[in-house]
Amino acid sequence: MTAAVHTEFASPVSLLRAWQERPDKAPLREFLVLGFTTDLPFLEAVAVPVARALGARVAILGDAGHALHEAVDVRQAGRGYLHGVASCHGAFHPKLALLLGDDACRVAIGSGNPTQSGWGTNDELWTVVATDGTASHPLLADLADWLEELPDAVAMTSWWEEHLHHIASLLTELHCEAPALDPEGTDVRLVHNLHRPILDQLPAGPVDELRLYAPFVDPSGEMLRLLRERLSPADVTLGLQRRWTSYDAEGVRRAFAGHPAARVRELAETRMRHGKLIEWRTGARWHALTGSPNLTRAALGRAVGDAPSGTGNGPARNCELAVLASGTDPLLPDEGPATPAPELTGSTAAGRGGAGTAPALVLLGVRTDGPALEAVLGRRPEGAEVSVELSSDGGAPGSWAAIGRIPVDRHTATFPLASTAPGAAVRATCRLDDGTYVESAVAFLYSADHCAPRGAADTVPRLSGGYAVEDLFGDSMAARRFEQDIARLRELVVTDAAGRPTPAVGVPPTVADCRRTLGVELTEVAFGPLAMDLPQLPQAPAAQRWQISEYLSGDDEEEAADAGSDTVAEVEDAPSALPDGARAYSRRWMSRLARRLASEAEAADKAATEAAGKSGKGRPGPAGDELPGARPRPWSLPTTLLVAALHLQLLAAGAWDENDYSWRAVTADLLRALTALAEADRRPTDEDLPEEQGERLDAVIAVHISLLGLHGEIEGPGAEPVAATAWRMSRTAVARVQPDRAADLYLQASRRGAPVATKADVEVLGKRARAVPDPVVEAHRALAVAHLSATYEAGVWELAGEFTNPQAACAKAVTVLAGLPDGLWPGPVLARARGQGARVPCFMAWHRPVLVRQRGTQWTSFRVPAPATPSATFHSGAPRPAAQGEQARRDLGPLLTAADLDPLQLFLHLTGRTSQQVVG
Repeated sequence: MTAAVHTEFASPVSLLRAWQERPDKAPLREFLVLGFTTDLPFLEAVAVPVARALGARVAILGDAGHALHEAVDVRQAGRGYLHGVASCHGAFHPKLALLLGDDACRVAIGSGNPTQSGWGTNDELWTVVATDGTASHPLLADLADWLEELPDAVAMTSWWEEHLHHIASLLTELHCEAPALDPEGTDVRLVHNLHRPILDQLPAGPVDELRLYAPFVDPSGEMLRLLRERLSPADVTLGLQRRWTSYDAEGVRRAFAGHPAARVRELAETRMRHGKLIEWRTGARWHALTGSPNLTRAALGRAVGDAPSGTGNGPARNCELAVLASGTDPLLPDEGPATPAPELTGSTAAGRGGAGTAPALVLLGVRTDGPALEAVLGRRPEGAEVSVELSSDGGAPGSWAAIGRIPVDRHTATFPLASTAPGAAVRATCRLDDGTYVESAVAFLYSADHCAPRGAADTVPRLSGGYAVEDLFGDSMAARRFEQDIARLRELVVTDAAGRPTPAVGVPPTVADCRRTLGVELTEVAFGPLAMDLPQLPQAPAAQRWQISEYLSGDDEEEAADAGSDTVAEVEDAPSALPDGARAYSRRWMSRLARRLASEAEAADKAATEAAGKSGKGRPGPAGDELPGARPRPWSLPTTLLVAALHLQLLAAGAWDENDYSWRAVTADLLRALTALAEADRRPTDEDLPEEQGERLDAVIAVHISLLGLHGEIEGPGAEPVAATAWRMSRTAVARVQPDRAADLYLQASRRGAPVATKADVEVLGKRARAVPDPVVEAHRALAVAHLSATYEAGVWELAGEFTNPQAACAKAVTVLAGLPDGLWPGPVLARARGQGARVPCFMAWHRPVLVRQRGTQWTSFRVPAPATPSATFHSGAPRPAAQGEQARRDLGPLLTAADLDPLQLFLHLTGRTSQQVVG
């Protein structure tokens, strides 16, 4: 089927969500995204995890000079998905999202960039072509041809060329094997400008009516004039948004001069209309060109191939992609006031040139090539020697180090890779003859192994044998084998196609990966509801399941409660008590596993702290490779969840006697391992958990805390020490709990006194954790204890009084505030202390590891890694700065963003001025 859709809020994210909900649970093999501006942190939040969880290889390609993100905010590029840039003599401007499965395909071609605006808030135009089963569409064959030819027209790396050729071959195969298309429905075909201008591919007029809209219109009106001449419309309407559209009234008037029925319609300003539209009517039939091209000569009037290999001198030639559809409904709204074109006034074109100036230095990409790093330039200043720099800290200030140079006569070079992990930030720099410093946009070190499609049956490690819960609880030999097996797989990493293990810092395994590794039954034990709706895998019949309790619906629970405790005990598949002979060894092997989980989590935490201190960083690099050798790592989420869930089942089955409370120490050990995974600042930077897995982790933590609270208070003067310690560690996770994520863990006790938790227990615990004191009140109390007094104004803590050493006072204040218990002040802390007499005041903004200081007119930024604090660091002086001047002020930007503060308002507050004074 096909559809030309004028979207309201839909975007390619909608296609991913729809694929998730497919009844056949078909895997997604490829997810390809092309755009002009790209926002990788946004895509990593809403699209990449979804596509990876469905099994897809993810690839994102944008224009070389128009990324919206900062390198430090990008977590998975190069190690979780393929990212790259393309360069041509103009803007690389197509907008495409392609979802490709074994026998299904979704193609979205439109106007929305892969950013929060383009895929969320803007009013965009998309054409979606969907095929299922054995069906295809001619547009797929056209798209395959375009992808095949694209690398010859625009500059990109060789590995991107190979990837696009691979996608093209898959589309060609899908189309060639499909039966003939039913000719009914909207006529849709692909249009691009690799070889011919798009204008030349429009039909010649005359037409009865022509309607136009784009956010950018040639200031000269040249393209409007050319469209008028080609289509010879009897009636013309140009849509404009006074606030958003870039246009010049003089150019519009000149383009439509002498036309008797040319008008301009002012469209609603409720949100930006970013869709590009050329539509015309002949008789009663409408036709529409939608996609990426604006109403400019660079987009519609020139071909990429006019310049050799997409480069060269002369006017800009964008790379554009569009769809020409016939039999559509009119897409330009009829609402809004209309003005005759000769009466149009105003201009918004100044300063809104669309693509802007192409960057002078372009780094197309970097990849691991055996023991070397390969870097590829797309553009460089003539005669300038280019240096390649690498950051092991995500591009943070002060973390860049040169690794080599690219000779003047070459565009590629290789450098020793050493221990650098995929995903590391890399940039190119040079200095021009006039002394001007130039640097490229950051590229991310790409590893094909890390970015391979997920979940193939031969790409994940497995337990050495199949285990059922009944075996573990009834066979001591099976339990011992499992204990050794699960320790071997504790990091649970996905391997490459050749069976080589990829580093454990890759993207976390999906639930589907875990099912292939742990088996169906143990995956359901670990993930509960998350594993219930996965598609069935071909496998031998599983052993008869033995379980502690039946998974009850809400109605079942209410009916059982209404009938009384006797009815609850009679529910089908109620738990059976462990045989007496199995209880002792079950306690022993669970205690050993719990101690091992806790000790390795603590060792990993200690190693991370030591690495941060020795490397001078606030957090480890992309692979934790600051120190030689392997760094200890906590067990993976799936293996930790599995052991924790088995522990809960053993408790409910009566492995411990009623008066034997040694299970509390086992539970506390497991909580140490679970909370080590839940603390976001302890996870490797690239291992962001999928949202639903994080919710499962929080729920399992809450169930364990609930059990510790059965026999002692968890906080307050009379708190039981083990429970109180666990509560302090896990309160933040419990506050996030969604009780339904642990529905399978609300078990029935099979022996008298067996500790079990209920959903009501977890709900009460979550409310208790969320009852957090007022952070400002607690901050005042903490400052008072430190003999400081302050007011909180415009996001800044203004210390009362004057100080002989305002720097030390300011450092003491931010240390106290950042150290409030239970994460009461989790974001950046800003404070200012005034000097005594003629001493200059001191302002500090602090969010580990970055501290930005202003003394008088001097701005300086520092890095204060754990376990150091600003108070200790600045007590009698200052450490070596990471940056000064303009760079230090730039370092303040991310801190203000994280604190949700307006830079202008902060400036006004620090200078004691008002907005009226600034305007005046």
